[in-house]
Order: sequence, then C-alpha cells, then structure tokens
Amino acid sequence: MNGSAQDELGVTLARFVDWARRQGWRYQAAPVHLRHLERFLRRRAVQRLADVDAALLGEYQRCLSLQRSAATVRGYLSTLRALWRYLLKEELVAQDATQGLVPLRSDYFEPHLYSTHQLRCVQRATRAAIAQPCGPWQRLSRWTYHAAFGLMRDCGLRVSEACRLNVDDYDPNARTLHIERTKFFKTRRIPLPRSTCNVLDQYLQHRQRLLGDSVQALDALFVSMRGRRLGRGAFESRFKQLLSELGLYRPRRRQGRTVFGSTNLHALRHSYAVRTLERWQRQGREVERLLPLLSGYLGHVKVSYTKHYLHLTPTLRQLASERFAQLVLPRLDHGGAFGDDE
Repeated sequence: MNGSAQDELGVTLARFVDWARRQGWRYQAAPVHLRHLERFLRRRAVQRLADVDAALLGEYQRCLSLQRSAATVRGYLSTLRALWRYLLKEELVAQDATQGLVPLRSDYFEPHLYSTHQLRCVQRATRAAIAQPCGPWQRLSRWTYHAAFGLMRDCGLRVSEACRLNVDDYDPNARTLHIERTKFFKTRRIPLPRSTCNVLDQYLQHRQRLLGDSVQALDALFVSMRGRRLGRGAFESRFKQLLSELGLYRPRRRQGRTVFGSTNLHALRHSYAVRTLERWQRQGREVERLLPLLSGYLGHVKVSYTKHYLHLTPTLRQLASERFAQLVLPRLDHGGAFGDDE
C-alpha cells in the first residue's frame, strides 16, 4: 500500500471527526473507535473506505466481540453507522456497508462476590500495614486506604462517591454520612455501622495530628501522602495491588456470552447488596418489602436498578430452601400447603 493511500484513509477519518464535532457530537470515544478501525483496515491492506463491504465489517464486528463486551461493541458500531452516513452524504461510498451488521445480544454479567474470608483478609492486611514501621506520611496513606476500603465494604458506596466525600459529610455524633448529588443526581444521608465510625474516627485523629491546621484548608475526606484528594485511579490501583499481594486478584474473563467480573473495587458494592439480602433471609424478614430501603441506601432511583446487584448465591439458595421448609412443611402436615384437600 502506497503512502498516498494510507494518507487518504487517515484523512477521511479525520475529516469525519471534524464534521461530527461541528454537528455537536459529544461522543469522546469516537476517535478511539476510528483509530481501532483504521488499524484493522491497514492490517487487511484496505486502501480506501469505498473498498469496505458488509462482509469485511462483519469480520470486524466478530473481532470486536471476541475482545470486548456487547455494550462496548455497540458503541463501536454506533460510530461506524455514523461514519457511513457521513460517507454517503459526501458521496465517498456508493452503499451503506453497515446494513449487514448483526444486532448483538446483551452479555450476561456475573460480578465477583467477595466471601467473608476474602473481606477479612483485605481488612487484616490494611490494618497490619498501618502497624509496620514507616514514615508519618506513609502511615497517613495506609490509614486512608484502610478507612476508605472499609467504608466501601461496609456501606456499598460507589468508588466515585468515596472520592468526592468531604470531611464535613461525616457526622461522628449522629454516625451518618451525607452523600451529595452523585449518580442520578440523588442526595442521601446514610447511617454507618459503629465499627466503621470507629475506623473513620481513628483515621481523622491521625490525620489531624499530622496535618494540623492545614486540614482546615482541605475539604477532602480521603487524602494522599501529599495531602491531596485521592482520585478513583489511585483507589483502584492500590486495591488491585493489595489483592495481588494476597493472591486474591482475578482478572475479568469471558466464557461464551457470560462475562465474569474481576476482583475490583466496584465488586464490593455488589457484595454488600448480596450480604444484606442474606442477612435479611437469616432474620426471616420480608425481602420484597425491604428492597426499597436497600435501594435508597445504595442511592438508586428505582428498585429495578438495585435488583441488578442481587445475585442468587449458594447461601441465598440454601436460606430460601430452609425458609420454604419452615413455612410450607407444617401446612403440609395439616392438610396441604394451599388449603384442605377436596
């Protein structure tokens, strides 16, 4: 392939991006999608977009599906369709090659659910790190991660919510946490377990001793060794490193159309929802009536969003079977489960 052909392909894609931006596109991922498409076409010695047919785009879609989730592939295909609308409008192609793209079925996502043993391992490791010999700033960093991971584990917070928390959002007297307009623009105030409050109090005391009056100038609850607000990347990187050190890290993997989630921070939120469900089952509570409470605690605007976090585990299956036996078997002994036999 000669240089002018290579330039023609790249220039056409660049012109499309410029045109899309002038139309008010807000899809920031479009350039990434197009660079991926360009690499694919170059590997197949395609010189012009006019040479791309439905069969080649079908092969591209299959390659994407092997590497990415169905939701991500839909984003790539959306960019492709917009690209071909542009090409048709500019009369750069004669036919719409995206007509043959096959609609994708949604992947079934199976998140990682942390066992009680795994959660205790993480808790012990972050606590033990604080006791190890280190400088005062390193100890502050270790206290920060210990408190933040414990808060996300015990309350099911989103990672973004933990990052945006301020010191004033925590009320140690009322043992509550104020979470301001996060996802779905919803604000909520949630009660905290006493053990979680104890860890937060210890963290804030250590932070006050180290930073002193400079803390007043910083609103962020969780800070780095430099006294700055910690971002999502820092939390996720440290959590992954911690799990790797403990031998608990599992990467994301795909089996057919089922995607098994990695052992990431967001999985703590899934685990909290399932643990809450298991606790209610053990207590014999009416789960359906309590789901709106869990939904409000997690910051969801609909109960249906909360049900996305609820997964049938062996423990839940066993508890449900035991409760069914408690409710139904006595009635079977006294004439049937649904009334007297006719």
